[in-house]
Amino acid sequence: TDLGAMPPSFVAPPPEGAVSEGNSQPTPALATSPPGFLPGSVEDADDAAVGTPDPPSAESVQNVSMRGTEQPEDIRLSAALEGPFTLRGELMHCFVSYRVVTEGPSGNKLAQRIAKRIRGMSIEPSKHQELHIPEHGRGIWPRCAKRPVPYRPDQAKVFLDTECLLDGQSWLAGFVQGLVVSMTFVPLLSWTEDDQGSLGELSKIGVNGFDRIDNVLLEMILATAFREDSRFAVHAILPVIVGAAAEGGGFGTFPFHKLARLSDEPSRATNALAATILRQLGLGEDKVQDVVRLSVKQVVDSVLRNQGVYASASGDVESECAAKVLTTVLQEMRR
Repeated sequence: TDLGAMPPSFVAPPPEGAVSEGNSQPTPALATSPPGFLPGSVEDADDAAVGTPDPPSAESVQNVSMRGTEQPEDIRLSAALEGPFTLRGELMHCFVSYRVVTEGPSGNKLAQRIAKRIRGMSIEPSKHQELHIPEHGRGIWPRCAKRPVPYRPDQAKVFLDTECLLDGQSWLAGFVQGLVVSMTFVPLLSWTEDDQGSLGELSKIGVNGFDRIDNVLLEMILATAFREDSRFAVHAILPVIVGAAAEGGGFGTFPFHKLARLSDEPSRATNALAATILRQLGLGEDKVQDVVRLSVKQVVDSVLRNQGVYASASGDVESECAAKVLTTVLQEMRR
């Protein structure tokens, strides 16, 4: 089901009351001193999945939050940009963002299932030919990412961290470069009954002063900033709204009313890291400061304003999402 205009429930009503503090499942850690960000060769890369690093300590979060004065050679994010984006250059057709413990290998594996369906649907010979990627839009597989096995040059190029991160490269380096060259940002937005999921976990930020670097929030902040700069590949944001798992399969109703619980204050740790990355990529200080001031709720609202897909309780969720992603990619190619 398409999410056309934002429904009234997306407008945050008054807070529902105090939220209990909790940090049930940590997000993957960000390296506080990542290695060089120069892209490497993927010719000899194997297809081993990348493990989840340890959660950040309070000290590491503080260190990352203070990194705005680092010199470009310390992070080398500028290596991700070697010129204006072109369909004949290095690109990913989409970037799938998700919470590991709910939509990743530790959860229902929805991210992996959607990524696999996007690639398959883009090359199916007997049907969905209208969703095949035309030759002029196939681009080149990015040096910053590992190729899936098996790989076909004519299939849609999907960035999924568990499949694409290069061995020996930091998670932060890999995902930023992958996002820089991705045409469509596809965040899986979930909120389970026990307040887990990509958005459910965000509701804990700001409660009793709690803060942390949240990778899902960081990806949303960067994607929205990249879309506003023509040097980056991001042209569209396609949210996939995921409710709690329903009995008998599929997903239930998404609890839109809970969006009111998201903080009206920034996640200072996450925003500080986003600001450092954006400075390294050459964004002006005015735009960087706009990002620093974004509250958690504002970031999520900016993503939900985009037309997306509602993961329903019935039907083929993976195919529905894949078709919408490919349609969006092809539309952007024609613009």
